[in-house]
Amino acid sequence: MMPSEVSSGQAQERRLAAIATAAAEAFRQNAYHQVRAEDVAERVRLPRKGERGGARSAVWLYNEVRSRRVMVALALQHAFEEFAAADPEPEPPETVIEAEAMVAAALMRIAAFHQTERFLVGQVRLGIGDISTSEKRPATQQSPPEWPDGPYGRAAESGWDGRVTAYARYLASRIAVAISSVATAPESWAADSAERLSEVAFRVMADDTGAAIERQAEALAAYWFERDVVPLTGEWVSRLRTAERAAALAVRDHAGGRVTSGSLKQVLHVLNEGTPLTARAIQVAAELTELLEGSAGGGQPDDDVRLLCDVTSRHGLLLLRLGDPAGAIARLKHSCEVAARLPDPDETASYVARADHNIADALIALGRPAEGAELLAGVEATRARRRSGEGAEAQWRRLTLTQQAAARAATKAGRVGHGVTRAEDVLRDRVKRLGPGDVNTASARVTLAEALAAAGDPIHARRHLLEAMSCRAQYLPADGYWRQYDNVRLAEIELAAGFPVLAVVTLAGAAVSTPWFGSRVSGRLWEEGAIVRAEALVACGEARTALGLLDELPSDDRGAGRARAEAQLALGRPDEAADVLARVAAAERELGDDFPGQARTFLLAARTADALGRTAECEESAAALQALAGIHLDEHHPAVLAGRLDAAVRRTAAGAIGEAAELLEPLLSRIPLDHARPALAEGNPLLTEARVLATRLGAPVPAASTAQLWEDI
Repeated sequence: MMPSEVSSGQAQERRLAAIATAAAEAFRQNAYHQVRAEDVAERVRLPRKGERGGARSAVWLYNEVRSRRVMVALALQHAFEEFAAADPEPEPPETVIEAEAMVAAALMRIAAFHQTERFLVGQVRLGIGDISTSEKRPATQQSPPEWPDGPYGRAAESGWDGRVTAYARYLASRIAVAISSVATAPESWAADSAERLSEVAFRVMADDTGAAIERQAEALAAYWFERDVVPLTGEWVSRLRTAERAAALAVRDHAGGRVTSGSLKQVLHVLNEGTPLTARAIQVAAELTELLEGSAGGGQPDDDVRLLCDVTSRHGLLLLRLGDPAGAIARLKHSCEVAARLPDPDETASYVARADHNIADALIALGRPAEGAELLAGVEATRARRRSGEGAEAQWRRLTLTQQAAARAATKAGRVGHGVTRAEDVLRDRVKRLGPGDVNTASARVTLAEALAAAGDPIHARRHLLEAMSCRAQYLPADGYWRQYDNVRLAEIELAAGFPVLAVVTLAGAAVSTPWFGSRVSGRLWEEGAIVRAEALVACGEARTALGLLDELPSDDRGAGRARAEAQLALGRPDEAADVLARVAAAERELGDDFPGQARTFLLAARTADALGRTAECEESAAALQALAGIHLDEHHPAVLAGRLDAAVRRTAAGAIGEAAELLEPLLSRIPLDHARPALAEGNPLLTEARVLATRLGAPVPAASTAQLWEDI
């Protein structure tokens, strides 16, 4: 929009505001059919050139509003804005019933306005449906006027259409806060919802003046919930509202510990079954744990002990998902202590195995995947002894989950070949028992996609992940943890495949990139998504934007530190990159476990030293990277191969052609490894770069597969 158009729109908005003030005054004092255009025009006060504000003519007024409907809509807008001007903005709610109550309270305020301005509202009710004589003539049909984009312009636009949206701005801010308890809404959702609710509220309250306003407000809030919230989030929000109401009634009626704990258990169950609300589930789990432990005694029934163990274990898993792995481990260890109270040693061992499985996941999240893999090996051995049957019974479910976690641990620990083979075994087993379309089969496919991407095969990784995503979309909420987990993994794969723009696009509009997701669903996944997005921005040449994004992350996050160093290196700031990498390396030495992370740090340190002209330091970092191969990482891990490619480039620049060609051999090899794939699959950017360099050197380049379709022979 041109500056002149903006200025014109602002001037028109000011004129409409002045008309609204005058119209409100006129309709407060006189019945609708007694108010003439001249009565309103003479009350308008707008400055003319060289004069103070003076009255305007009826002709001028009609040129501005074009309809008496617009005039009464403006009058109501002004009166309500004046009435609600001092109302404070509400605090964000924690529960669904609090969110609905917040909207009901806003509607109560509107109902109070209707009582205070009963006469004015009656005149607006008459005027909003008035059709002018010119509009009744087919030959003189008017085209809709253009209104400014402001509160009075929008009121005028709705009034022209015979709608009342005077309460929309007031409602929109409260609806936006209310919906934050359950979802992140599209940009215009709150405004659209508020306009619809404003129209309905006006009609109901203006037409039914004898009803109890509390009941009207609650009924309209329930309508808003069913009309707008349920379609936005899904049916789970209705189940959650019902469960929360039952829990609130149990507390209000002092129903006793067992009834209260049962109602809270149902709330927690609903939160865990298909909702994205991790933070809310953690609150309920903590409350339920406190209630159960408060009632614990020497004669506590075994069922209560089992419930406490389940809730404590679930609490730990939720803390892990939100982003507190240390807190998760503490809760999970406590669940083992609770399980020890059970009289059956086998049952206790089963609960302990579940806790150890989840502790291993927490160790992986803490950057200690080798330790997690070791713990999972013990859990798998325990669960394998209990396996029986060929169906999807509980014993098999527990075992296959541990096998899936073991595949992830192997991948994260740098044993990518083993991770691929384990993930393939899990997927085959689940396809056999559950079928290819089951959501748990899709989960195994995601794990395989992660392993393939880490093993240098992003093309097949993308195929498996997209197939899994299409399946999971049928069962899981769009803004929940697992659907957004898939988005982050897809962005990682696109980046690994050499398509950073696609990675940026994948995350730019995703819920995982919103502050709501970070606070309500998973801060840990939000940080992972931000790091991947920053790395993709660097690859797109937008390193400054990437640094701004990384500044929002914790300073001690090692992954963010490596991404920050890469961005600084791209901006020509190797000194700053070196300082960041030194801090990351110090943290990794204390940890001593995250070998893929260490490999990435050594790779960036070598590039940074090379940019600074520190040849000795560069070679030292490159040697440290290669020393990880075979001992702590697969010899053909992509980070190791990237280091070899960098070294080959440096050797080429130094004229050591033979050494460069030797360094490239593992990257170019087409010989299948233990996971039945070459070190770098076709389509991997590292393979493409290695082939280009080998061609320049005159070194032999093994040909890609030349398999021929049999139907064409």
